[in-house]
Amino acid sequence: MPFPRKIKVSYLLISIAITFTIVMLSSIPEESLPGSKSLTEQILSNLAHIPAYSVLTYCWLRSFGLTIYKEKSPVTMIGVILGILFFSISDEIHQSFVPGRTPSFMDIGLDLLGILLALAILYHMRRPTSFVK
Repeated sequence: MPFPRKIKVSYLLISIAITFTIVMLSSIPEESLPGSKSLTEQILSNLAHIPAYSVLTYCWLRSFGLTIYKEKSPVTMIGVILGILFFSISDEIHQSFVPGRTPSFMDIGLDLLGILLALAILYHMRRPTSFVK
């Protein structure tokens, strides 16, 4: 049975690279991370989840040729989004086995915000504007 959508290889390779980068970064023990662990650094580190998962979501959706506007395969889109959310949860569980790292529901929430941001960006990129004729 042929695959239902044409895979965009460049987006797929970028998606895989980002996914592995997130896993590698979350595998670094806390004491090995540079910085003084100031409150500002902790906040910036946590907020980095939003753009990271936004780019990850965008690339995975694009690798399957998905867009929000005039979407023909909502099942595939929902599958990709749930897959990324599952990855977020499993990455937090993975961190519980890394010395000095702990899982965090806040990180999962920030990852979800990144996913939603990517959906919003895709929606607005594909939506026709009313002032263009």
